[in-house]
Amino acid sequence: VGTVFSFQTFFKSSGRGELLISLCYQSTTNTLTVVVLKARHLPKSDVSGLSDPYVKVNLYHVKKRISKKKTHVKKCTPNAVFNELFVFDIPCEGLDDISIEFLVLDSDRGSRNEVIGRLTLGSSAEGTGGEHWKEICEYPRRQIAKWHMLCDG
Repeated sequence: VGTVFSFQTFFKSSGRGELLISLCYQSTTNTLTVVVLKARHLPKSDVSGLSDPYVKVNLYHVKKRISKKKTHVKKCTPNAVFNELFVFDIPCEGLDDISIEFLVLDSDRGSRNEVIGRLTLGSSAEGTGGEHWKEICEYPRRQIAKWHMLCDG
């Protein structure tokens, strides 16, 4: 019984899936290049089984959304390959007051798109989101990619 319980606990904590993101901060032009590369282990969403994922990318400056972009929808897959690049203009010097939110959604024609998982990157983000952000600040002009666990939407 103990084994089953720990397996369920593990499955629950990793049940939102993961997102592979590449970031590059260009300090000379004050731009942030964001590449949404892949998603993996996305949960089944509806009765039909597989989800039709896409990613919304929101750029925030001091908690106010200043830009938004989104990827194309990938049909019927728990492991999507997006490879979509977005360039954001940063309205201030440096990235201290900037954060990026990634929302992985299930495209569902006829009803509201359901949030599969969420990820925030920025100087105040915890875990891998904060580590990734720190790295791109320390190494401008270098494209750095990392996998991130998605949290509940």
